[in-house]
Formats: sequence, C-alpha cells, structure tokens
Amino acid sequence: MSGHRRARTRLIAASILAIVAALATFVVILTVRYRDGLEQRLRADLASGASALRSAGTPQGLKSVVGSLTAEGISVDLVGISGPGGSLQITPGAALLTVHEVVPVGGSNVPATLTGSLAGIDRQVHSLEVTEAIGGVIALALLAALARALVLLDRAASEARASEAAMRTFLADASHELRTPVAALQATAERLLRDQPARPERDAIEAQLARDSGRLGHLIDDLLNLARLDAREQPHREPVDLADLASAAVTATSAADPATHVELVTNGPVPATGDREALLRAVRNLLDNAVAVADTVVIEAAETASGPTISVTDDGPGVPADQRERIFEPFVRLPGSPRNGTGLGLAIVQRTIESHGGTVTCEPSTNGGARFTLRLPVESGSAAAGGSPAPS
Repeated sequence: MSGHRRARTRLIAASILAIVAALATFVVILTVRYRDGLEQRLRADLASGASALRSAGTPQGLKSVVGSLTAEGISVDLVGISGPGGSLQITPGAALLTVHEVVPVGGSNVPATLTGSLAGIDRQVHSLEVTEAIGGVIALALLAALARALVLLDRAASEARASEAAMRTFLADASHELRTPVAALQATAERLLRDQPARPERDAIEAQLARDSGRLGHLIDDLLNLARLDAREQPHREPVDLADLASAAVTATSAADPATHVELVTNGPVPATGDREALLRAVRNLLDNAVAVADTVVIEAAETASGPTISVTDDGPGVPADQRERIFEPFVRLPGSPRNGTGLGLAIVQRTIESHGGTVTCEPSTNGGARFTLRLPVESGSAAAGGSPAPS
C-alpha cells in the first residue's frame, strides 16, 4: 500500500471516528435533555397537584383530588386525614421529589406532603437508552460498511489511476517498439520496389522482408497476449500434467531449432489445473530465452510441498541480483539479450502464472546461469494424484 493510500485510509478512519464521536455526543445530550424534561414535568405535576389540593376546600373534594394524583403516581399525605390511596409505596433508596403545602380544610389548615418518585423516570430513560444502544449498533454497522466501501472505492480509484498510468507507459513503449520493425519493413519493401534487383540479391531482400514481417508479427502477438493478461481475464481451467507440458515445450523448441538440446527431468506425472496453451506459451518463452544465451538448458517438472513446479535452468551469463525483479517488466532487455526478442516474454510469463494464482522467481543456478521457477498453487485434486495433502 502506497503512502498516499495509507494517508487516505487514515483520513477516512478519522472521519468515521469523528462521526461516531458526534453521534455519541448527540445521544448523551439527548438523554440528559430527556431526563431533565421528565423531571421538570414531574415538578410541574407536583405543583399543579398542590394547587388542586388548595382549591378543593372540602374533605370530599380532597379525596377526589388525592385519587387523581395517586393515579398519576403522586403520593399525598394529609396530616390527620386519610384519603383513598393517600399514601404511595416508595422503593427504599429511590430518589424522590417532594412538595410541602398547607391545605385549608373546614376552616383549618392541614399540612400536606406531595411526593413523586423518580423510579418511573429512570425506567423511561432506561428504555430510551436501550433504544439508543440498538440504534447505535445499527449506525456503527452502517458506518463500518460505509468505511469499507470508501476504502474499497479509494483502492479501486487508485488501481484505476495506476492502471491508466501503466497503460500510457505501455502504449508509449509499444509505439516505440513497433516503430523500429515497421520502419525496417517499409524500408526493405521500398528498396525492393525501387531497385527491382535481380537474383540472388532479390532473394536476400525478400528473405529480409520475411524476417522483418515475422518479427513484427511476433511483437504484435506478444502485445496482444500481454494486453489480454493485463485485462485480468480469467484463464481457462482444466487438468494439466506439467511433465507432459514440459515435454511438449521441449519438442516445440527443438523443432524450431534442431541444433538446440534441452534436457528434460521428471519423475512422472505432475498434476495441476490451468490453461494448457497459456502455460505452454509461458514455458516456451523461458526455453527460448535460455537456449538463446546458454549451451546447456535443463527443464524440470516436479511436485513439491508448496505446489507443482516447472524450472528452467541454464549455464548462460545469468541475471544480476538487482535485475531479477525488473526483468519481468515489459520491454526490459538485459545486455547480451537476443536482438530478435520483443522484451515481452518474461512479462507474459509472470502475468500468466499470476493469473493462475502462482508465482515465478529468478535465482542464480549452480553453474553460474539463471534458474527460473514457475510454481502453481496446490489444487485439491493434486493431493490425491501426487500423494501430498493440499492445505485446507
């Protein structure tokens, strides 16, 4: 992850946390205001009850008012007078609000005490808090989903920008690489048409024309293959025997250049899953590179604990340590590379293997050359065929 992407992810996380803090503050303020409102309402009810008692005047009127107040959860105690429901059972330790009043009854003043319990308010506030907690969980889940969506969207945007930049570079490099064979092809054709040489000079020019056409066709084919791989198209999946595939690659390489000798090493079938034609093309690219710079080339197919592999080892000049990652980039050529190469072979190899979920590495060989290893992932079916268990 780049520094810019990490910074944007931290910004998204900070924004979500700020929203969570703002929501939490709002919930706390709402709860406090709700409780204050309920307490103020209870105080108002107590004051109204006291006023109603003062206005009653007669014992019968007092009983009616006391009954109404009791129904509202307000306890009324009249000194020396008992009314229906005139006392309220209060939970020990419960918070209370009390109003003392003097009530005129039959020409005398009677002390009255009106009491309201805060337990009901506590229950209502608790219900609100439960509702807020449920809403908070839902809000947090939505915010988490939003944060993930924003991170994924930012990642997709970053990848799109990187892909666009890579495509621009690729097109610039491709146009540069195409310019040379196209110019050579055009110059040879113009020379043939202009000079109209006699044989055998004409034969030599026509042979050069055929070589330039072949090189251009090879370059275009590699460009199309690389573009298709960069488009992340899913490869065709079928059972593949890497030992048989390696043998086919050796046969094809030897047919193209009968003077080439490649040693094949295998201990039997090496089952894998993938696109046979794409994998064969990748192995052919490695063999073509190896036989162009080395005298001895060995290709080995084997089943390992980490997955089925194909290795191509040569005794050529090798690859410098600081170039073993860079050589898989498009149009990268090392000094001493074959001039007729397109600079796309290793890039195609890497993209092909990665599209299969595998890896390709370049290491020094024991005889001073290079060793390229293609490693495919362990398949569930290969465990039974190869005898080694696939990871769960």
